[in-house]
Amino acid sequence: MAFEKEVEQRKPVEVVEHLHSPVVEALSLMAAVMDGKKNEYTEVDGMNVMDELSDGAKDFIATWPRTLGLGFSPLLNFLLPSPYFHDAREFVDAIDRLSDAAYVYDFFSEYIPLPQVEALLESPTSLMTYEDTILWDTDEKKETVIEFFTNLGEYRRGFSSLLLEIDSSNFFQRALNEKKKMVEKAMQEVQSISMEPLALAQYVMGKSFRRTSQYKMFYFIPSIYSSIARIRLFNREVCIVIYGCTVPLSDVMDKSKELESQLKVLADGNRLRMLRLLSGQREYGAKIAEYLGITTATVSHHLELLKKAGLVQEEKVGTIKYFTCDKEKVDQLLTGVRTFLGT
Repeated sequence: MAFEKEVEQRKPVEVVEHLHSPVVEALSLMAAVMDGKKNEYTEVDGMNVMDELSDGAKDFIATWPRTLGLGFSPLLNFLLPSPYFHDAREFVDAIDRLSDAAYVYDFFSEYIPLPQVEALLESPTSLMTYEDTILWDTDEKKETVIEFFTNLGEYRRGFSSLLLEIDSSNFFQRALNEKKKMVEKAMQEVQSISMEPLALAQYVMGKSFRRTSQYKMFYFIPSIYSSIARIRLFNREVCIVIYGCTVPLSDVMDKSKELESQLKVLADGNRLRMLRLLSGQREYGAKIAEYLGITTATVSHHLELLKKAGLVQEEKVGTIKYFTCDKEKVDQLLTGVRTFLGT
């Protein structure tokens, strides 16, 4: 009994918070603005957040190098060292206090080792002697990263100023007020799920985590400006899950299972070659077997799986069964994957 009590005492205490964060929303909207394209986030009912920004902010957005391909706002990563979810000013003040090395290290999601960050701050052009990575695998990307390190101070000031402008804009405040009920509904849905925190985090993200830790703190944050994306930020002690609140979690889970089933059918060379053949012509089993160099029994097995997935149609002419690729269903599958991934 004493041993059991000792083990129980050693178990890490997990604190779970469900909250809506104006800072996360402002960072997410900033990511959409930095993308430089009009979309459903930056323009609503004739209002555009860009119309409310200063000329300095617009100039900063126009000069931001998009060749880095960082995708979602890197500043979200600062929520780990600076967990100020409710006040943009407090958040900005906290990241402004970070050293240049710490700032860059978190900006790139700890992808660049800290000693390398420090070396690049000392001599940005030394990057040209480094081995290629996903961040700088082309000359254009290398030049962009060098420019970022060279003018880091300007970028830091630009990001902070832009975030505060977006946070104080009428466009942003109006959106938060109008979507308040939708956010509350999404939060309640997640809160109602009876799971351990780590299992809940994986459920909301729609996947198992390859990297985990004995997290002491879990934050579950619904977001208006992250309608499709599921984002996990984490270190050894904290796990933050940001989920869009316009698509119900059940829909995401059901769709992921449906896509998984269909994609498993495609994960076979013979079935892919079979679909390629049948997309251009109608054929019967023996002819398909001859084309693929496999037995008719194996062809029948593959065709049955493709039919169950809705990717192949069957038509009987006399005593012979002919098969064709259902191009419409294949297009729907590919569109479904792109939509699910938000690409």
